[in-house]
Amino acid sequence: MAIIPCRQATLLICKKQERALTLRERFKLRAHLKVCEFCRRFLAQTEAISRAVRTMVAAESLMGEEKKRMEAALEGFMKS
Repeated sequence: MAIIPCRQATLLICKKQERALTLRERFKLRAHLKVCEFCRRFLAQTEAISRAVRTMVAAESLMGEEKKRMEAALEGFMKS
């Protein structure tokens, strides 16, 4: 199996964020990453960005839930 070019590797890295790669895609990407430092960096950066976005979304969701709790508590206070 020939080593895939960087363009195809970066495409697979991006696809990996959206769906599970097929076995063949995983093997191709793994082989490329063994020899390409630049694509390893791109993978690490992509994963870091993905983690940061998930953290921000989770924090935003928690803030929304906290806001609802505070509004409910305020409503209860105003009624009493």
